[in-house]
Amino acid sequence: MSSEAILNLSIPDLIHVLDERLGLECAKLQGTSLPPAMGSASLEAEWCSQIASLETRAHDVLRSINSLRNLLQPVNRLPPEILSRIAQCVPAPSAQDARTIIPLTHVCRYWRASIVSFPENWTLISSQSVRLAALFLERARATPLKIWLDMDEIRGQPRFPDLIAPHVHKAIALEFSGLMTSEDLTDTLPDFPQSMPNLQWLDISLLAHAPDWNPSIDPFSSFPAALRCLFLYDIPLYSSILNLRGLTKFLLHNYKFNHSLDTLLTVLEENRSLVDVELRIDFTNPILRSSPQRAPIHNRLQRLSVKSYTLGDIKALVSSIPLKKGAHLKIDTGDSSAGLNNILSSIPTTHLTNLQLPTYVRVCGRALRLSGPNGSFSFFGLSTSEMSLSGLPLLSFNNVRELRFGYPQKRGSTVNHRALDPSPFPALEALAVEYDTGISTTLSALLSSPKSYPLLKTLAFLNCNLPRDFMEKLTQFASARKNTTSAWLYRVLIVHSSGFSDVDSVVALGGSVPVVDVRFGRELPKDLT
Repeated sequence: MSSEAILNLSIPDLIHVLDERLGLECAKLQGTSLPPAMGSASLEAEWCSQIASLETRAHDVLRSINSLRNLLQPVNRLPPEILSRIAQCVPAPSAQDARTIIPLTHVCRYWRASIVSFPENWTLISSQSVRLAALFLERARATPLKIWLDMDEIRGQPRFPDLIAPHVHKAIALEFSGLMTSEDLTDTLPDFPQSMPNLQWLDISLLAHAPDWNPSIDPFSSFPAALRCLFLYDIPLYSSILNLRGLTKFLLHNYKFNHSLDTLLTVLEENRSLVDVELRIDFTNPILRSSPQRAPIHNRLQRLSVKSYTLGDIKALVSSIPLKKGAHLKIDTGDSSAGLNNILSSIPTTHLTNLQLPTYVRVCGRALRLSGPNGSFSFFGLSTSEMSLSGLPLLSFNNVRELRFGYPQKRGSTVNHRALDPSPFPALEALAVEYDTGISTTLSALLSSPKSYPLLKTLAFLNCNLPRDFMEKLTQFASARKNTTSAWLYRVLIVHSSGFSDVDSVVALGGSVPVVDVRFGRELPKDLT
């Protein structure tokens, strides 16, 4: 019986066969009679051949035993349906490299067979390697494909476009980066996007120094009806884009935006299924951001993100796109913090009504953020002269459960620290102090009002330069709260902070301090409460 046939047996039968083979070989050895020494020289070649054959059979038996041992490993007890999906757990940035999945097939025979036999594991086709792309296309078979292309890589592999050409009709997602001209796109993917009738997700970006594409010559002609997600980086709004009607997610980055605001609003309003929009644009001329025809528009957006280095552009966009109740609004001013109050005051009354928690607003840069579903509020590096809580009209913080408070600053800069006023946050359950180099100010504010935040359960410190007496002050605060409010401080999180010894701090807490859990980590959890 061959070794392959043996491995197809059940484990009990396999053990029985191996036992018989070992017994047979032992019997042969015991029954072998050696020739007299005088005649052994003439038979040396024959006996060496027989010994070599015996060693080969012994190695076969040992390999079979090792295979049997491997079959009993825990990994082989997992159903192949589970093993086959392990490759899909590779993080997205790594998954773009086709070489990442190959080592997963080198664990053992069972692991390899499970992963290779699952076509969905081989659907990400990358331009990094023609050889690996060919392997993936073979193993993916008829499964829908995700194609990741980089123009610099394609220039070094001229055979790549010919390799994928017969398969692009199966693509449901395409990311194409590093483009210089529209000819790069059409030469690599002839008849695009008509050649991809099932395309649902499209991401196209130009090189930073690429020349502007001619806005009057549409390289796309039309998009497939299946397209739902469109991400454009420095691509003009061609007529084919304006004619889209089925988008659910739209991202547009263009800091030399040469279209009118009305043109952009047309895209947003005509795609009635849009729920998520991200706009990072700067109008080339202030006249373009006026909207005499369309603003404000009707929409069903659940999330709107707006970024610009020009506050006038942000105001024009935010005021033209009124959001429904519960929608999330994010405003990013880049490095500029001036005029944030002016932006907030420009938000339509309907927006401000909707900002009553649990809805979400965020102004990045030196930032203000509110969020839900339970409500959170954040502000970073905002001096009293720039923004104060009382200066935010119609915003109520009575339901805020999580507060993140901090002063991010660049090297060499100074920040006028201020004490935290707890009065607007009676329902606060979690307080995170971030980037506070003068943490003593915040600690002093906490210690001076142990009755503040009666529901507070979690304190977190991120990237703070904690003083040497930090744990002593924390202990005083926790003890004072316990004595005055009968409320335990359940958790203290210390993340990427310096100024004291972690071990000594834990020992200092001891068993008598009213803090249930002290943890050290690398990042704050998403939900502090």
